[in-house]
Amino acid sequence: MSPRMRFPVVGALFAALVLLSGCGGGDEGPGQSSAPPTGQETMVELDIVIRADGQNQSAVYSLRCAGATALETSNHPRADEACALLAMHPQILDPAPAPGTQMCTEQYGGPATASITGTVDGKSVERDFDLKNGCGISAWNDALPLLVELTTGN
Repeated sequence: MSPRMRFPVVGALFAALVLLSGCGGGDEGPGQSSAPPTGQETMVELDIVIRADGQNQSAVYSLRCAGATALETSNHPRADEACALLAMHPQILDPAPAPGTQMCTEQYGGPATASITGTVDGKSVERDFDLKNGCGISAWNDALPLLVELTTGN
């Protein structure tokens, strides 16, 4: 192969490698990360308040987990699923993005709200959910095992 022909071939191979380097990776979806395994289980103590009408408490649950295992002191109806969700995706309890920092569809899912407070490994967590727009609906759906069901507020 002549030197003049070698440059385009090498350049094309380099470009293909650069493009493919962004592909693959882990099984995580957008915004998700897998927690590194540790020798110690994450301890979770959460109180979950649901307001189906957006104002009055319609349900209050306690969730206690050791890793992905629900503890008997939980009164949450989907405790096993909720603990498994938190073990796989602890970022679900990260604070919601500030208003105006993400684009959301202007669809209304209902008046329901939920508040989660407590501790994860001794660190305070506080996370609110609502159905005011597409971002809120998506966050609620992602946290569904924690929030028990998608309420309509009726």
